[in-house]
Amino acid sequence: MSQTALLEIGVEEIPAGVVLPALQQLRELAAVGLERSRLEFGAIRTFGTPRRLVLLVEAVADRQPDVTREVKGPPADRAFDADGNLTQAGEGFARSRGLDPAALQVRETDKGSFVFAEVGEPGRAAPEVLAELWPDLIRKLAFPKTMRWAHLTLRFARPIRWIVALHGAEPVAFEVAEVASSRTSRGHRFLSGGAVEIPSADDYLAALERAFVLVDHERRQRLIAEKAEAAAAAEGGRPRIDPALLEEVGFLVEWPTCLCGAFPEEYLALPEPVLVTVMAKHQRYFPVEGPDGKLLPRFVAIRNGDERSLEVVRRGNEMVIVPRFADARFYYEEDTKRGLADRLTDLERVTFMERQGSLRRKTDRIAALVEELSAEVSVGVGEAQAAGEAARLCKCDLVTLMVQDLTSLQGVIGGEYARRDGASEPVCRAIEEHYRPRFAGDEPPVSTAGGLVSLADKLDNLAACFALSLIPKGTSDPYALRRQAAGILSILLGRRWRIDLPARLLGALGRLPHRELDDAAAVAALLEFLGLRLEAALEAAGVAYDLRRAVTTAMGPDLVDAHDRGLLLERMRQRDAEHFSKLTFAAARTGKIVRPAHEQAAERVDPALFEGEIEPRVQQALAEAQAKVEALLAMPGERVYDAAWEALSALERPIWDYFDVDTGVMVMAEDPAVRANRLALLRAADELFLRIADFTAIVVE
Repeated sequence: MSQTALLEIGVEEIPAGVVLPALQQLRELAAVGLERSRLEFGAIRTFGTPRRLVLLVEAVADRQPDVTREVKGPPADRAFDADGNLTQAGEGFARSRGLDPAALQVRETDKGSFVFAEVGEPGRAAPEVLAELWPDLIRKLAFPKTMRWAHLTLRFARPIRWIVALHGAEPVAFEVAEVASSRTSRGHRFLSGGAVEIPSADDYLAALERAFVLVDHERRQRLIAEKAEAAAAAEGGRPRIDPALLEEVGFLVEWPTCLCGAFPEEYLALPEPVLVTVMAKHQRYFPVEGPDGKLLPRFVAIRNGDERSLEVVRRGNEMVIVPRFADARFYYEEDTKRGLADRLTDLERVTFMERQGSLRRKTDRIAALVEELSAEVSVGVGEAQAAGEAARLCKCDLVTLMVQDLTSLQGVIGGEYARRDGASEPVCRAIEEHYRPRFAGDEPPVSTAGGLVSLADKLDNLAACFALSLIPKGTSDPYALRRQAAGILSILLGRRWRIDLPARLLGALGRLPHRELDDAAAVAALLEFLGLRLEAALEAAGVAYDLRRAVTTAMGPDLVDAHDRGLLLERMRQRDAEHFSKLTFAAARTGKIVRPAHEQAAERVDPALFEGEIEPRVQQALAEAQAKVEALLAMPGERVYDAAWEALSALERPIWDYFDVDTGVMVMAEDPAVRANRLALLRAADELFLRIADFTAIVVE
């Protein structure tokens, strides 16, 4: 038989952002633990609220299966004497395992003869196994920030107040942080009577719902969205439901009720991003818009409770939002007394980074990089001018009152203020977009000018940190450089911009006021760092590990080219694995001979030193392939990678024959001139193969 197993960890209210990661850990730890414990189980489900982390595992077996294990004992010559009788060592081994001495067997191993025995191990009941597994699981949960309480040593997101642990209807007894597990949970903090007895694991969700707790967070979010729609519709509008805000609000309540509040219409004169940020970021309200998509003087708030005294709660929320808007209006009015460009002098007084100058100097560096990038990717004159103007103004909003209070509006409010000052729309959009992508999954800048400014800003950020040896290690990344690097790759791949990355990085480093790391070392470290982000992008695209390494080892200056070559390798392997392996073997053998060779290759291949017919044949095939591959991979627009692969494939047969015992030659010939000439030929072939990948990194079955 099998039954549902339940683990509920009751806590003080925990931050909304840590609940989902904790539930993911619960799921993974439970799966691993149950498998290791030899307990059969079915689907694993997790749920979370502000006051509880819940694990429900279906179809957990009543007990472990019985197993028989083979146990190795002492060497045979120690377990038995010369007459074949058990020694004290042999008797002790049998006694320790509860075995009849007759059950002992002697077997040969690579280390000699040893005594073996088969020991039966009866399975334990599920509650007994879970009583060991669940507390271990609780202690292993990790959180970004933890706390201790009272005299206890356990660290957790918030103090643990109760634990429910059941297998079916049977309690699972254990203790964590001086809290004993039981079948007693707790309902809603205000709406329920407190303690809730859970008859069995299968009754858990219904029992908590009767106590005004919707444990299923996905159901809770759906309910919030439905109630928000209804509340806004009653006021003639519809809520703007941001998925991230919906998720956050869902983990702030256990029994959601929606209400629609109002604020004075005069505040609609503020820029829309300001209103939305104040409502969503500060108050966790959903803004309400009319049929035309414009904001209405309404908001939807979520209450953790029922509809009793809802009018009082509505008035309270309305009273809270008005001072927030009043502050924002004050900031807006004060900020707009000066033009955005007038704040450039203010940037002189703000340090961008210790030893790397002021924000004003940073904007000068961004503008110089934008100019270089605009020329390299051949954007139009108007776009280049817009990008240059946006680069000059992009950091000015950091010294405004609005951004100092609402930091998430950086860039956005700069675009709004630039628009108010009469700047062109491309300039305003570039200022708004230049921080994008802000996080994993965020969209890169849409406009060309925005992409140029964002790329320049992120290159400067990376260069400034690496110049000071502030390179991320392990999980530590205080300057979010991994996110910056991922953003660079996202922009380049999204817009198909092919740039000479080492040259741009050298230029960025050269403009910095302070450098501790040698420029060449800094560029090498930066390229390796960006290569790791390229590997991650290729992994997301389904490219195998060895192919990713083969590309990043021979990455080259163009990340778009390297990314496309990674996709090419995966495509070619999938298309014809046998041909792919043969070409890989030929290319890898070439590299493995020529790269570690201690002998000096000749500067140029001399046909006069060729012997037999295979060497001129290889040179001819190499010359033809080289001309085709270089032409195809040097095209200014989209390159024909499949055709380049076909051209490279023409080298497979000649190189195989070159190394063949019957048709080939001895590369390391006794004559130094002949040897150097053959190494030069192989070096040319290896350099051509490296235009696609380092084939020595590819695993050939």
